[in-house]
Amino acid sequence: MANILALINTTLVFLYGFFLSISFAGGCETKRDRHIIGILCVAIWAAQVLCWRLFGFTFTWRLYPLISHIPLILTLVFCLKKPFGVSVASVLTAYFCCQLPRWVATLFFGLFGTEIAYQISYSIAIFPTFYLLNRYFTAAAHKAMSYSKRSLLLFGGLPMFYYLFDYITRVYTSILYDGFRMISEFLPAAMAMFYAVFVSMYHDEVQKRNNAELQNSMLALQFEQAKNDMFALRQMQEQTAAYRHDMRHHFTVINGYLENGETEKAVKYIKSAKQGIEQITPKRYCENTAVNLVLSAFSDKGEKLGVTLDIEANIPDSLPVPEPAICTLFSNALENAVIAASQVADEKQRTVRVNCQIHKGNLLIYIKNPYKGEITFRDNLPKSSRSGHGFGVKSIKLIADMHGGFCSFDAKDGIFTIKVALPVG
Repeated sequence: MANILALINTTLVFLYGFFLSISFAGGCETKRDRHIIGILCVAIWAAQVLCWRLFGFTFTWRLYPLISHIPLILTLVFCLKKPFGVSVASVLTAYFCCQLPRWVATLFFGLFGTEIAYQISYSIAIFPTFYLLNRYFTAAAHKAMSYSKRSLLLFGGLPMFYYLFDYITRVYTSILYDGFRMISEFLPAAMAMFYAVFVSMYHDEVQKRNNAELQNSMLALQFEQAKNDMFALRQMQEQTAAYRHDMRHHFTVINGYLENGETEKAVKYIKSAKQGIEQITPKRYCENTAVNLVLSAFSDKGEKLGVTLDIEANIPDSLPVPEPAICTLFSNALENAVIAASQVADEKQRTVRVNCQIHKGNLLIYIKNPYKGEITFRDNLPKSSRSGHGFGVKSIKLIADMHGGFCSFDAKDGIFTIKVALPVG
């Protein structure tokens, strides 16, 4: 009776760990994958039974990694195309979770003191444990393990330690039950160590995620601001068109002054009208309306800050890059350039040079400006010493990456240079 229960129990434990491993690794996505897993399940179970009948339970237990775990990992990697680290961590985590029904069985063994009670309770506990883990834990564990390499080490480290500890102290030897105080004290100490490492690494991961979310939020705000700026600039362009439409009325007034011999009034009126037109008329730098409006706006801003913008732009009217993205890129680059140039002591050096050309299917953007002080870099990006700043260059890099381009930043001999290439052809 005990042998039959042991065989049933061994089969259930194998199925429990096998399908938990598959779930932890991300599951089966296709019918082909399900067929492979089904064949592998039958093959491993048959190998276990054969080994058990030929060599006995103890020998089979010691060969379990070679019979079950390694074939499962290799199948996940080469047949289901799962990452190697995730595959290993999934199998180890499933083995770790086998401790849960085993503890329930140990509890019943303590209550009733018979091997049959242990085997029956172990088999029964497997079903609700598998359901709860598969329903509430496997998806979260898979996301945690596949989030990053650090999170994989974080969530796979403890199952790996338990796996090695269990086989060394319980399967290949019996020192866990021999009363060695060092061994009994080592496990809780190791758990405390893993807990401390877990908290530290988890904190770092949360900080990185929060920073990434903050940067994405800032980029979204910049996109929204770019849309608002474009709306305001387009309104200004419409006002310019209306002003030009009204020029005939200005000519009528001027002609009336001249016919009446009121030359001074005519000259004064002409100056007033000219000033009004210049205030609302965007300068023309390129055919692309959106880029032209941004360049014109920052040219006016530069004049107010004592900065000259030397602009040479050859950008077509239509670009595959969305208008909010291209406007956000130019706005961030020119905002930093104009502010940096305005802080230079020598007024003759306050010039921002902008060159934009289409070359071999790429939009090449080249902006350089003078600056004072020192600029430090981190991860090839200039680091801002001002609180709440530094998102501009990150936004530029993110936009370039999102659209398959690249960007570079350089600071040398008091000149800061931005180079951006975006595929447009």
